[in-house]
Amino acid sequence: MKLRFLGTAALSGLFALSLAGCAATQTDQPTALDNGAPATVETVEETEEVVTAEPVDEATAEQEAASPAALQIVDSGWFAADNGMVDFAVKVQNPNKTVEAVDPVIEVVGKDEAGNVIFDETIETPGVLPDSTYYYSYVAGSTASKGADATTSAKPATVDFTITTPEGSWQATEQKLGDVYTVTDGGAADTEFGAKEFTGTVTASEQLDGATQSRVDVILLDQDGKIEGGYFKIVDTEPGKAADYDIYAVGAPEFASYAVYASPWAEEAAETAE
Repeated sequence: MKLRFLGTAALSGLFALSLAGCAATQTDQPTALDNGAPATVETVEETEEVVTAEPVDEATAEQEAASPAALQIVDSGWFAADNGMVDFAVKVQNPNKTVEAVDPVIEVVGKDEAGNVIFDETIETPGVLPDSTYYYSYVAGSTASKGADATTSAKPATVDFTITTPEGSWQATEQKLGDVYTVTDGGAADTEFGAKEFTGTVTASEQLDGATQSRVDVILLDQDGKIEGGYFKIVDTEPGKAADYDIYAVGAPEFASYAVYASPWAEEAAETAE
């Protein structure tokens, strides 16, 4: 079954599980917490480095245009709520130097302990610029088989993720995610209704993909720095101006640290989500 990106079912699950909107950022400096306790966290600012990109030779550009390398999910994690819905996050890399994956699709397959498929959903994601790493967190499981009481969805024992780019959905571009986004982490705190609240600001130095909004993802990490899950939100961003974000994480598991990432949220993606 194919879910239109953040359609009604996904949004209802998203509100029930995370109360977070939709978005990701580019900082490799996770903020350490003590088993997910409220943060006594120092603000983390990402420093921009001036990097001179190596020129891409014409042969490489022609080869990638004709036969792009596939996107790669290099890390992922998930956790299930009591209703069987799954919060998950993936780390996606585009190894190509010159072409963007315009309409990639993530397939999420949940199975029970016997290996039976209880849900199989696909989620359309924003484009992935070349030579860039993106983080996406979403909700899945709205189509899961019912549990024993026929009112709640069955919890999966395993969840697998794959990402594909439809044929004809690659385009040449010189844009890259690079150091466009700066995230200032305001820390995490417990709320009166039992959720974690992550706050901070995100600043885009320029527009990517014509986006006037950005996606901010809070990625939860275990003691080894592996992804456990995540929550996200969409915020309005204007180049050079800091924008506030507050992301609520309901039912989050214990985590050793977290990191916040940002990426562009194009107008067409926003229209699809409505």
